[in-house]
Amino acid sequence: MSDHERHALVFGATGLIGWAVVDQLLSRYPAASPFSSVTAISNRPVSDSNSFWTKPDGDHESPTLRLVSGINLGNDDLTAQLRDRVGGDLGRVTHVFYFVFSPLNDDFEQECKLNCDMMRRVVRALGTLAPRLRSFVYAGGTRGYGIYVPNGTFTPPLKESMADELPADYAKTVAYPWFRKILTEASRHANWTWSEICPDAVIGFSPIGSNFSLALHWAQYLSLYARNHGVTTAAATTPRTTVEVPFPGVEAAYDSLFTPVSSNILGRIAIHAALNPEQCGGKVINMLDHAKPTTFRQLWPPIAAWFGLVGVGPSEGKTGKAPGDYIDEYRHIFEINGRAKAVTAGVGVGHKQLDSVGWWLTFDRQLSSERLRAVGFTEERPPIEGWIEAFNKFREAGIIF
Repeated sequence: MSDHERHALVFGATGLIGWAVVDQLLSRYPAASPFSSVTAISNRPVSDSNSFWTKPDGDHESPTLRLVSGINLGNDDLTAQLRDRVGGDLGRVTHVFYFVFSPLNDDFEQECKLNCDMMRRVVRALGTLAPRLRSFVYAGGTRGYGIYVPNGTFTPPLKESMADELPADYAKTVAYPWFRKILTEASRHANWTWSEICPDAVIGFSPIGSNFSLALHWAQYLSLYARNHGVTTAAATTPRTTVEVPFPGVEAAYDSLFTPVSSNILGRIAIHAALNPEQCGGKVINMLDHAKPTTFRQLWPPIAAWFGLVGVGPSEGKTGKAPGDYIDEYRHIFEINGRAKAVTAGVGVGHKQLDSVGWWLTFDRQLSSERLRAVGFTEERPPIEGWIEAFNKFREAGIIF
């Protein structure tokens, strides 16, 4: 193996964020990708044919992909697990992408401890097994900017410097500041550095579902809603009926500013951070599709139109079923119409948090793009494109009609 070959190890490879990064690695981003191989680690098994990652276009050879499942980061014997299951690939690893987070919605302090313990196990194992490691990229999130506090904690645009200014009572419930301390200490005398990539809403695909995917949650809701109202669900850019579907929330949330990021851009930013440790090492870096923030007032009509529906603003008062309750009532329709995967690849326990988006996030929370541009990432795209890409992928995978 050449000293210049790069091998990526991706934890949480089939989840919402990990899937996006693997997809861009296999798409040979950036041009003439420097990665020769990728090891994709997941807890649950997924075959290559059911992963829906980008396939080589015939003109270029993708990095070699190896899928490894059954790794439990919660076990104290993680080093032995990795040595046994991943084996010699670990000695070739130069770049790690870590996208694992275990939610405990009822106890945020315990959730913080659980995830910090997993991070320590991973770092300890890599210190023993991955001597060529140069970069460790992981995902944070806007929870690290205090958006779980009513009306938010900071005045937007949210800048990365704010991540270290959280009130103490809130900070103890957030894992990301602790991740930074763990990684800073572990890398102090090593040849690698870390970068925290920070998205708000991630608009993308996962073959196994995701607790945190608003696009998936709304896609299943709108797919069933259209079906139940006699609307065919061939993808469209304009509605084909007069069937209206109100935004699931209130006016303030409909008009609040935010900056979503699509799978495509997210994966590219993560790889950019990994390949540019001089600019990105030891930093939090915001992720967004476009520097200009958007609103659900702008996004909801074209989102609904893709399902043949007319997306309209919120109804007065909280009338009708929340998307999660609607899916629970009609989920069986997926199965009896040949979409069994839609039953198992939804958002699961995350539906309560996702249902609250339209009522809870009533304040502006847009991310600053200044640092992202300063470290050399300049690509932008209209935010709606990420939603449409995700919907197409859900349909291809049989997760919606």
